[in-house]
Amino acid sequence: MPDIPHLSRKEELFISLVFAAGAVSFTLAFFLSSEPDLLGLTTVVVLTGLSERLSVKMYFDGRISPSFVGTVLAILIFGPIGGALAATAIALSTYVGSERPARKLLFNFGHLNIAAFLVATPLAIGGWSGTSNETSLLLVAGAASGFVLYMVSAIAVAQIISMTSGRSFRASYRENFGWLFPHYVVLGIVAGALAAIYSGVGVASVLVLALPLLLTRYAMEQFVNRTRDNVLRLERSNDQLQHAYVEIRDMSEQLRDAYTGTLESLVTALDVRDQETRGHSMRVATHSVDIARMLGTKDEEELAFVYRGALMHDVGKIGVPDAILLKPGKLTDDEWEFMQKHPAMGYKILAQVPYLRPAAKIVLAHHERWDGGGYPRKLKGEDIPLGARIFALADTYDAIISDRPYRAGQSPHAAFAEILRCAGSQFDPKVVEAFEAIFPQWEKEKPGETPLLYLPTGHTKPERRAS
Repeated sequence: MPDIPHLSRKEELFISLVFAAGAVSFTLAFFLSSEPDLLGLTTVVVLTGLSERLSVKMYFDGRISPSFVGTVLAILIFGPIGGALAATAIALSTYVGSERPARKLLFNFGHLNIAAFLVATPLAIGGWSGTSNETSLLLVAGAASGFVLYMVSAIAVAQIISMTSGRSFRASYRENFGWLFPHYVVLGIVAGALAAIYSGVGVASVLVLALPLLLTRYAMEQFVNRTRDNVLRLERSNDQLQHAYVEIRDMSEQLRDAYTGTLESLVTALDVRDQETRGHSMRVATHSVDIARMLGTKDEEELAFVYRGALMHDVGKIGVPDAILLKPGKLTDDEWEFMQKHPAMGYKILAQVPYLRPAAKIVLAHHERWDGGGYPRKLKGEDIPLGARIFALADTYDAIISDRPYRAGQSPHAAFAEILRCAGSQFDPKVVEAFEAIFPQWEKEKPGETPLLYLPTGHTKPERRAS
């Protein structure tokens, strides 16, 4: 039972009931037993109590004790009275000389006596004789007794741990007792073997065979201490790894934000050079994320790839001469052919950076059309990356509603009608359906509104700013 300074009324009631049931079991044991061998009974009970002082503490709140063998042995040889006295000796041994509260003594007395009574009573009623010479029966009886004693005590202690710690009963049992089951069954078999020897040799056998048990306890302590040290070392290492993981995660998030901020600065410069409306690329990138969410994309990294690809869609125009990029009139065939190379140039630029490779695929395909009439590879349908299909619609919408030096922007409803008209030819019909769903939200946006960088979950998304 764990040492808890304050118990609730429910926990106090549970302890009281266990103690009361144990007291009744202790009393009834004397009425169900015949007159025992006092020397043998005293020897076994005293050794059982003393062996409890040699219990081995686990790295959690639990112990393994050789006194379990003494309890089973006392039940097999002396019946209910043997079990009651051995259980009481164990409870007193854990209390005397310690600073444990009295309620721990009451609880241990209760559940140990209940367990001993439940094992010894059927044997007594069935006329079982602990002096039987049938070794096989004693071994079976020892294993069965060990199982029942283990289960009753484990259930009682796991329940009080669950009540005081707030963990589930199942978790409390599994973490503290589940793995000990085979140990106690084997100890029960050992007790059965000792009972068989006792029936032929007498009390002297108990004194002689107690020595191997003490050596076993010493070996058990060495093993458990080494295991506990290893577990504690692993726990410390795990704590250090978790701390390092948090620091690396924070640094990664800061680096990612710095990357995105740098990209936005570059894109702003590109927008100015291309004489586009200020904030065009960022608006298109934000709208692309809106559509991706509407299509069911939930993974934040995938959304970030869509954002970066849309944001950097015209980065290839860095390689386009001003004479072509800024030409006010119609481009010649050669000039138009050169202009059509900017998606591939943008792809080559971004693909050099592992962080931007997923976005580079969107950049390469951002001028492809659903019907295959786009460039540079004339991809068709779902051969076009989804991010590029999304971008194509968002880019067209922003281009229609934005003012240009050579024309005024049209209304959102005009853009809406044009996009619906091009569904199945220029645009993916499914992307158009997502656009229809998100359009009421876009329609409310202020003209020229420029969003800030896209931040994955875990950050607070900043407010948009007006151009």
